Amino acid sequence: MIRFRFTKPHLLCAAYALIHTLVHLSAWWFEVAPGISISIWYPPSGLALALLVLLGPRYVGVVFLVNFATSGWAASSSALWSAIFFPALLTVNYAVAAWLVRRYLGSRLLPGGARGTMIFCATIVGAPLVAASIGTVVAAVMSGRHPPLSLSQFLHSVRDWWIGDASGLLTVVPMAMVFVGPWLDGRPVAGGLGARRIADLSLAFLRGATLIGTLLLVLIVPVLRDQRAFYLCFLPLVWICVHHGLPGATLATLTVMMVGLLGMRLVGTTAEYSYVFLLFAVAVAGVGLGLGTLVTRRNEAEARLAASNVELAHLRQLEFDEKTAAVLSEEKARLEVLRYQLNPHFLYNSLNSIYGLLFENARDAGEMVLRLAEFCRATLTRGNDVPTLGAEIEALRSYLDVEKVRWGEKLQIEFAVAPDVAAVKLPPFLLLPLVENAIKYGSLTSPDVLRLEIHAQRTGPGVRIRIANTGAWLPPDATRPDSTGIGLENLRQRLGRYYPGAHSFAIEAKDGWVVARLELATSEPRSAPAEPARPEGQAA
Repeated sequence: MIRFRFTKPHLLCAAYALIHTLVHLSAWWFEVAPGISISIWYPPSGLALALLVLLGPRYVGVVFLVNFATSGWAASSSALWSAIFFPALLTVNYAVAAWLVRRYLGSRLLPGGARGTMIFCATIVGAPLVAASIGTVVAAVMSGRHPPLSLSQFLHSVRDWWIGDASGLLTVVPMAMVFVGPWLDGRPVAGGLGARRIADLSLAFLRGATLIGTLLLVLIVPVLRDQRAFYLCFLPLVWICVHHGLPGATLATLTVMMVGLLGMRLVGTTAEYSYVFLLFAVAVAGVGLGLGTLVTRRNEAEARLAASNVELAHLRQLEFDEKTAAVLSEEKARLEVLRYQLNPHFLYNSLNSIYGLLFENARDAGEMVLRLAEFCRATLTRGNDVPTLGAEIEALRSYLDVEKVRWGEKLQIEFAVAPDVAAVKLPPFLLLPLVENAIKYGSLTSPDVLRLEIHAQRTGPGVRIRIANTGAWLPPDATRPDSTGIGLENLRQRLGRYYPGAHSFAIEAKDGWVVARLELATSEPRSAPAEPARPEGQAA
């Protein structure tokens, strides 16, 4: 006797068929008049795309059969062709879209970085537009309308169709990617909400209530409704994203969509108003999910750092053995590099700046999100290969681009990097501590404007690097919690390991400038230390 075993894809297909049937029926309630002949919310489109992205286009048969079964209930004998054509159109359209997404982005369709955000927005906007255009043309031809549709009538019909499908994609696809995708792979939800204290749950409830209240206020108050003041929702949205990461951002964007759609259905709306709201929802999804992804990645990196710190605490007990001490020294350096990769203080300040810019200059806020994503990608996804000075300079540019948005005209930056030093190899993140210190302490001692200069040039087989900032030199002081000297000491130890006897490093203050000079006599750092590094001044 053959026993059939249900797998996760089978269960997902069964859930798809059930949910598709229910929401197909509920979509009739969202057929709003006047001005809109098609539902302003049609989630079966989102279900189809989500299933095909998660499982692959090979499940296209399941999508067609479910679409055909549900559309057949509403088809009359005189319109039997529509019961076949429109399910086929929806199926083929979203199968092609899913194939393109999986080819260029993988099996997850979410914002996060410039590439992911661009593909997400293009899919949400473009895929329904293709289906609406083709479907409207075929429907007009098959109806035998005389006279034929004018261009204005055609565009209005396409717009009405597009509103329903695009809103369905925005409500379903992010939820499926964030909550169903990890279940399908056997993983926990990335950055999940986890166990929370009562106070945390109360704050989460307050944030959600604030978001819903803001939406209802815009929909109910005539002045705000006429002015289409949906941008007020960005305030609680960013609040949620910063505290709850990607899962919270997903639930927040879903709340924005559903409360807005329900409110328009109950209060009354027009095609033009629904069109404006949908464009706002696309922006909310791009910003909210992108910011939520960034926060979740930060939380995951901090968790990895915490685990590494536990491992480091265990290694400290073995420092009596010289060989173990060398391994421990390398582990300390790796953890210090990881600290600079994360730098939560820098990330928190950047997120706060993005939050403030959203209400003053949305373009600058979007630019800052992209620059921050580039910096995180450059630092968190680097492999084991020894990087080049050119790559380090590009990472510094991304870092300083974010700081420039935050500090504005109070920070003046000058790069003077000779082209022939770009290929010089050096240990990763050798320069970032110096630049970070220049901004951190230079901003405290510069009178008005902080000027920062980064110069690099060839010196035979090696390279000379100069990082200077205006201000006064603040030596390490144990009484100041923000001044431990660990970063500079770590830098000296790493130079001693990678360039033994082939480097010089000095910091001096002169004429209102603090200058850090670094000279490397060779362009090839040693791959590993021969023995544990000793602090400067200690006898061998």
